[in-house]
Amino acid sequence: MRNPLQYVAKALSFLREYATDMWLFIKHNNHSPLEDRNRKAYFQTIILSHTIEKGLSLAMPRPLFGRNNVDAIVAQLRSYSKAYSEFPVGMATGALAAYRDFSADHAAADDPTLSVIERYLDSEAAPGVERTGGVKQVDAAGTVFPQSIVDFLKSRTSCRMFVPDALPREQVDEVLTIAQSAPSQCNRQSVRVHFYQERARIASLLRLQAGAAGFSENVGNLFVVTSEITAWGGPQQRNQMYVDGGLYAMMLMLACHSQGIASCPLNLAVTNAVERKIKTVGDISANQRLIMMIAVGKTSAPRIKAARSPRCRVAEVARFH
Repeated sequence: MRNPLQYVAKALSFLREYATDMWLFIKHNNHSPLEDRNRKAYFQTIILSHTIEKGLSLAMPRPLFGRNNVDAIVAQLRSYSKAYSEFPVGMATGALAAYRDFSADHAAADDPTLSVIERYLDSEAAPGVERTGGVKQVDAAGTVFPQSIVDFLKSRTSCRMFVPDALPREQVDEVLTIAQSAPSQCNRQSVRVHFYQERARIASLLRLQAGAAGFSENVGNLFVVTSEITAWGGPQQRNQMYVDGGLYAMMLMLACHSQGIASCPLNLAVTNAVERKIKTVGDISANQRLIMMIAVGKTSAPRIKAARSPRCRVAEVARFH
C-alpha cells in the first residue's frame, strides 16, 4: 500500500503537468496574440484551403459551397508573407482555381464569389508559385495493386465517395487482425475499437462528430478508436493514450487499404460534453478516451475524386541536428 502522502504528491504532480500543458496551449495556440502572425496564418490558410478540397472531393458538391471560407482564404493570402513559406499559397491558389472551375460549370459564372477569386488569381496571386491544391482522380482501394511497398503507402488516400453497403464480418475481422500489429508502449495495448453498421446509430454518431457533412448518408461502416485511461499511470504518461491510439488508427487504415477497403479518418476534436454524448450513443465506457472515427467501405466507382492534400517539402518539416 502506498503512503497517503504519496497519493497527494501524485495528485499535485498531475495538476502541475496539466497546468503547464494549459499554459503552453494558451501561449502558442492559433488564436494566441503571443504567437507570430505569419505562423498562425500559415496553418489557418492550409486548414481553410483543405475545407475547399474536401467539399470538391464529394460525389455531388453543392454549387458555391463554403463562400465564407473562400472569402477568408483570400483575406489571409492578402495579409500573409510568402517569405515565411510558399506552401500554403500554392495550396490555397490551387484550391481556389479548382473551386472557380467547378462553380463556373455549376453556377452563374458572374457570381460575386467567383469574381473575387478571379480577381485575386489574375492580378494579386504571387507569381511563380505552383498551384498545388485542389482535387485529383485516384484509383479506388483494391482496384490496382501497387508495384511496391512505397507505392502502396503513397496510394492510400481519404475517400468521401462510399456506397453504404455493410462490409462482411470476415473482412472486418481481417483488417482488425492486421491492425493488431500496431506498436504500443510497453505492449500495454490500451486501444479499443468500436464498430458500427446500424445506419441510425452511425448517423447519430456522425452528427456529433460534425465533420462528415455531404457524405455521411453513404457511410455504412464506422470505426470509433478509443484508448483505456486505466492502462496509463503517472503524469508523464498523460498524453500517451493518444500516441498509441493514433498509431493504431493509422495501422487500421493501412489494413483496410491492403484489403481493398477505402477509409476516411474523422477527427474527434470535441468538447468533453460532446465526447460524453458520443460515448452514450456508441455504448462506450467512461474509462475510455476517444481518439478518432474512421468511415470505411467500398467506393462508389473504380476511380474517385479525392482532395489533392499537397504535402510540404521534407526540408520544411525536418530539421537535421
